[in-house]
Amino acid sequence: MNNKTDVSKLAEKILKHKRLYYQGKPELSDREYDSLEDQLKQVEPNHPVLQIVGSDQLSSNKVVHATPMLSLKKTYEIKSLVRWFGDHDVVATIKIDGNSLSLVYEKGQLIQAKTRGDGQSGENVLQKILWAPEVPKKLPENFDLEVRGELVCTQKNFKKLKIEMIEQGLEEPSNERNIVAGVLGRKKFFELARYFDFLAFDLISQDTSLDQKIVTEQQKLDYLQNLGFTTPPTTYMKSHSEDVSEGLNHYIHHAFQDISKLDYAADGLVFTYNDLKLHQSLGATSHHPRYKMVFKRQGETARSRVVDIIWNTSRLGILTPVAIIEGVDLSGAKITNITLHNASNVAENNIKVGDEIEIVRSGDVIPKYLQTTDSANGNYEWPNKCKSCGSEVIFDEVRLVCPAEDSCPAQQSGRILNWIKVVGIDDLSEKRLQQLIDARMVLSIPDLYSLGAEDFLKLEKTKSKLAEKLSTNIERSKNIPADAFFAGLGIASAGRSSWQKILAQLTSLDRVFAASAEEIALIDGFAEKTSVAIVEGVVKNKTTINKLLKAGVDPQFDALSVANEELPLSGKSFVITGTLSKPRKEIETWIKDRGGKTSSAVSAKTFALVCNQFDSTSSKMTKAKSFNIKILSEDQLEGILDD
Repeated sequence: MNNKTDVSKLAEKILKHKRLYYQGKPELSDREYDSLEDQLKQVEPNHPVLQIVGSDQLSSNKVVHATPMLSLKKTYEIKSLVRWFGDHDVVATIKIDGNSLSLVYEKGQLIQAKTRGDGQSGENVLQKILWAPEVPKKLPENFDLEVRGELVCTQKNFKKLKIEMIEQGLEEPSNERNIVAGVLGRKKFFELARYFDFLAFDLISQDTSLDQKIVTEQQKLDYLQNLGFTTPPTTYMKSHSEDVSEGLNHYIHHAFQDISKLDYAADGLVFTYNDLKLHQSLGATSHHPRYKMVFKRQGETARSRVVDIIWNTSRLGILTPVAIIEGVDLSGAKITNITLHNASNVAENNIKVGDEIEIVRSGDVIPKYLQTTDSANGNYEWPNKCKSCGSEVIFDEVRLVCPAEDSCPAQQSGRILNWIKVVGIDDLSEKRLQQLIDARMVLSIPDLYSLGAEDFLKLEKTKSKLAEKLSTNIERSKNIPADAFFAGLGIASAGRSSWQKILAQLTSLDRVFAASAEEIALIDGFAEKTSVAIVEGVVKNKTTINKLLKAGVDPQFDALSVANEELPLSGKSFVITGTLSKPRKEIETWIKDRGGKTSSAVSAKTFALVCNQFDSTSSKMTKAKSFNIKILSEDQLEGILDD
């Protein structure tokens, strides 16, 4: 037995008979079964099928991403892609529509596999990924690194997997993408992951020698292949090879033809600047890296008629219109409801019951309204009152808003659900929360922490084991990172990444309570309007915060990157531009380690512009001079501490 096919067949045979044994239907004697395991141990002693003891049910747990797994900025227009392309060399790849996965290797050994989760943390699914044949378990080089990519199920493997799941008495899977997520979320049948392939597209190194060796995106992808990974189809595009617009049109046309022939799902093209130093200098927003861009074709469209329009109130009091339409098949799914965006959109397009409309689906959970193709008689209608609480609604020039923040059930339940999701109270679903609200056991976030197992036993279909688990999960959520604590409150204009930036400067509850809008506006990325909204949100939530603290909830500030007030550059903002003798990242780190901040744009709040070319006529230099801002060379920057 010296090839993968024989090993795979032997593992399949062992697995089959292991299952039959635990189902009480053995077909082999113990000796015959042990002989099969001995054969596999001789050729592949670490095969995952040998690691299963008893039931194949194992548990997974949440793990934090050392580097957040961000989304990608996308465009549907060639013109905007050309503008982004600029004069940079670019690597173009097929965008795989699978399930994002992070593989962590320590000294070349796979030690962790994480789902994307919420981008900040995901589920550890290592026990399942050990079954995936395309994932290298041991690398040829002993580096500490992280490899990111997409886990997919090909059409060919989906057919085989479908048959096996039906034979095992499992629910028949609907499509290739959903089954990957389904298996990753299972508590048993881990071996189903052997039908999945992995395509790698990113590498995060912990080794300086490797960083010096790999300086371009193309080299990164080549290196991944050398390590034994499969990468998506790629094309290298030089900025000066031909007219950018013409070259992109030609590539996009042929690439989408190739996508239609793939055996796995793909939904666009990813363009990445080739120069990795440029990646470092451009950095990322809280949502996406600036050195990548996704191009997608406008999604598939269809026409249907509006049957009804429902206005649902969100946790922020915004009434969102959803159109109920006559069922129509679109992109492989039966569509019966679509988003109409907001009140202003309904008015501008005079959308009403009876209209025939065109809808588009571009991978969104709820497809979108595109245009009206046949307008019914009459005019659009807005609700006068919030259907959740009956309060008179207000139009803010874009949206309808319910002003009853504290008495609107929809807003209250939305805020509680947001807290549950952000702080990670597992197993407390929206349906179960609604039962608690209906029973008036939970009417605000702090009420969650007065619940015990005996309270959950009062809910329908809740047994003692689940009740104890829910109580334990709530108790565990008392010790949470401070950024999750504040993000969980659902303050408008501030998600978790925003709070991470804020709390790096405001390092205690007292400082958050005392912060002014002007102080927050000094933090890179916060506009004046946003800063005011955050301060007002903290004030409004002060009673809730104090109740949570009294209930034992303890926001942890220790894990955050603390900026000490006494550091020499504390409160000072710098903009770096021009040609530098050191990597931009190194200079930024030097500033931040001494309490300062860096920004990409010059403003009146900028303390100094770091630039070695004093005669530069760049827009940043011109603006800095107009504000009478200090101009410092690299040497002068370091010397500033001696002033």
